[in-house]
Amino acid sequence: MAAITTVPESVPVPIPRWGFLLLAAAIALLWLVTFEGGPVSEVIGQAGSFLHETFHDGRHLIGVPCH
Repeated sequence: MAAITTVPESVPVPIPRWGFLLLAAAIALLWLVTFEGGPVSEVIGQAGSFLHETFHDGRHLIGVPCH
């Protein structure tokens, strides 16, 4: 006689609300680093040049072709 095995039901893991905010911030940061070409930096003002160069270096760091 074969033994009957049962598979336990999976219990859903609740995702905390701050997890969605963290995901949205990570997606926004990834968008800024990969696609920001100046318009966002121009809105910021004097720090825009520094921010643009930082994002440009970030693109090189993660291997995104930018020029």
